[in-house]
Amino acid sequence: MTSVAVVLCVAVVVAVVLWLRAGVRRLRTLQQRHRESLRLLLHELDDRYDLVPALIAASAGAGVEREHIRPVVGARSLAIGVRDQRLGLTERAGAENALSATLHELIGGLEGVNHWPFIRVARELQTREQRIAGAVRVHNDLGGALNTAVGRFPTSLFAKLAAVGPVVLFEAPAPVTASGPARRPETVEADTETAVVASDVRPESEATSDTVAA
Repeated sequence: MTSVAVVLCVAVVVAVVLWLRAGVRRLRTLQQRHRESLRLLLHELDDRYDLVPALIAASAGAGVEREHIRPVVGARSLAIGVRDQRLGLTERAGAENALSATLHELIGGLEGVNHWPFIRVARELQTREQRIAGAVRVHNDLGGALNTAVGRFPTSLFAKLAAVGPVVLFEAPAPVTASGPARRPETVEADTETAVVASDVRPESEATSDTVAA
């Protein structure tokens, strides 16, 4: 009886250890997939930054008024500023959503434009928007699964053993109804950077016009 009890105890201990190791391994794999999804998402966002100046440059040949371009330039500058300041994902999601909204308004309101350079860049940006939306969905799904695992027993035990904590999703903050002075620095920063970006875009517009004329 004694030997049987010892064998059973050892078997139970081995089973528990294997169970813990498997749970920790699965949780770390989920964490790694979440990190990779964030890396892919940020890469897609950076690629969109590079496409916006080309759209603005081509908009001159498409006859787009500057009052329709300014919101896009300002939203891009603000999004880049949030990225460079290394703010949280919540703040960055809000800035990126604003850029998406301005791009959608600019491109969606010019369906009758026949200027090919503008059409080409607009289509590339529309494809990029779809890829960004997919990357955000994957990232948030993995983050939600990871947060659920961290907060629910017995997977919360695996999280403690693997030193895995909850993660922030790529979601914009709730809209603020009351206007306060906290928004003024952002507006000033956006206006300042808009002038910088506009000066960078102007030579590209001239280059695009020369190319079309050729």
